[in-house]
Amino acid sequence: MSLDLEKQLVAHANEVFEPLTANFELTPLCNLHCDMCFIRLTRQQVEERGGLRDADSWLAIARQLQQLNTLFILLTGGEPMSHPEFHRIYTTLRGMGFIMTLNTNGTLITEQMCRETFREKPRRMNVTLYGSNADTYERLCHNREGYERTVRGLRLLREYDIDTKLNLSMVRENSADYDEIMRLAEELGIPVVSNSYMFPVQRTLCGRATHVVESRLPATDAAYFNNRWLRYRKGEEYDNYAKQAVFKGLEGAPSEEGYTLKCRAGRSSMWVSWQQHITPCVMMDTPCVDLATGTTTLANILENMAGHAPSATPSLPAGDVPAAWRWIVESCLQLPPIDDCKGCRLHHICQVCYAAATHEKKTCGSVNYLCDMAHEELRLLQTP
Repeated sequence: MSLDLEKQLVAHANEVFEPLTANFELTPLCNLHCDMCFIRLTRQQVEERGGLRDADSWLAIARQLQQLNTLFILLTGGEPMSHPEFHRIYTTLRGMGFIMTLNTNGTLITEQMCRETFREKPRRMNVTLYGSNADTYERLCHNREGYERTVRGLRLLREYDIDTKLNLSMVRENSADYDEIMRLAEELGIPVVSNSYMFPVQRTLCGRATHVVESRLPATDAAYFNNRWLRYRKGEEYDNYAKQAVFKGLEGAPSEEGYTLKCRAGRSSMWVSWQQHITPCVMMDTPCVDLATGTTTLANILENMAGHAPSATPSLPAGDVPAAWRWIVESCLQLPPIDDCKGCRLHHICQVCYAAATHEKKTCGSVNYLCDMAHEELRLLQTP
């Protein structure tokens, strides 16, 4: 599919509120145990919360999504390939005509999987590389073998000509690995998307504290790595991009309103958690519909916004994906703006989104981390 056609499809879906994209979080289980992960659960924790949902239940959701004109499905986790019915889920969804993308840590990719499961290739495989050596994987992911297994998986994907993108999450524990990771990506001929902003998310379902705030980089360092990646991505166009971004940051019109939900979440994209709770995106635990019971939740965000009382939420028919989607759309339109961003000129370079601002306020008490990162990014854009 051409990029222009995809943009047209997204624009139409945003306008008519169709879930063009659905993200299936098949499992919170993972063979890595990264310090900043807010999804991973132990097998015991999963069993205590009802166990994994089987392939039939995921495929039933997919059949309803076909009625809603969903075209793209992302399989993710945890580590999605650790789901015991991953092969059946992927191959059936692919056979139903969905355009498939996968998020994976790459450690479970085998030659047999490349030959059989991915005989009908996914659109793309997004592989996260957490470091450039076994020491970093042991320190950050608590799995020393993870590095070798990931690199082996990447080489297999290249050997079988499966389109691959390398995701890089920059945190304190791997900040010294950036150059070597980029060198490896160049050797393999795989493009890189680097993310140096870590959401301070705490999922109440996890039953454990996460360490996002402790693991993430200081705001100035996060801005530094984001600027390095921008220079890589923009290439010869970087100087022109930087000039325009600086001009907007210094002379552009300030934001006149508080920050609202501006992305595709709850407009043309949905998230389905491993428990089959539908939310706008992985970073938002509300609004939420529990498909098994039809129970709806809208309280959490509203309770954290001064002056906004929680709304009463209806109960929906159990298992009804179209009804759940309509309620998610309507609820997202009710979310109050975040006034902290009102009057800012740096919104075009800031890492802020509605979920980010919400979690910063909830966990850290303010959006100052995002502000500090944006101001440092502006300074770096002014630096040759």
